[in-house]
Amino acid sequence: MLKNGRPYSIENGSVDDALITDHSQEQIDIVCNWIQENIYPRKTPLNSHTSYGIKHLLEDDTGIYLTNNEFKDAMLLCGYEPVDPNELNWTYCISKKSPAFIIKK
Repeated sequence: MLKNGRPYSIENGSVDDALITDHSQEQIDIVCNWIQENIYPRKTPLNSHTSYGIKHLLEDDTGIYLTNNEFKDAMLLCGYEPVDPNELNWTYCISKKSPAFIIKK
């Protein structure tokens, strides 16, 4: 869900209200650059990839661990709105042809 324009999650009674801005500016820049280079927008939702899964792709590429909430906040910062902010794991209007989803050898 969104609270004051920022993501806020509760799963199994645990609150995740951590934000990307809790990280250093260097890490924020790396994360935002990764999103800009590896996620492409499109007009329709892509339901096969969620914030939870994409955050793991980012971690594999950058070594930066984010909570699901921190990743959702980073996506918002980069201009990606969730299809349904009330879902725990957000989906976005992004392309399945985005570099993030290409299997690396």
